[in-house]
Amino acid sequence: MTSCCTTGSCGSDCLQLTDREAFVCSTICESGEPLSFSAIRGAAGYHQEVLTRILKRLLNYGEIEKTDGRYRRKTSQ
Repeated sequence: MTSCCTTGSCGSDCLQLTDREAFVCSTICESGEPLSFSAIRGAAGYHQEVLTRILKRLLNYGEIEKTDGRYRRKTSQ
C-alpha cells in the first residue's frame, strides 16, 4: 500500500506514522473523491474515537484536508 503522506527524509521534524495512521492516510489519498468519516471508518474498521484522533493528527500535520465535512488528499498550493 502506498501512502501520499510524507514520511521521507525531512530530519527530526519528520512525521512518523503508525500503521493505523498510514492505513487511514492511504485510504483517503487513494480515493478518487473526498471521503466521509463513516466511509473511512467502514474501510478501516476502527472505533470512532481512535479514528477521530488519527484524522485530527493527520489534519494538524497538513497531510490531509477537510472540506464540506469530507476528507481528501491535501492539494498542493
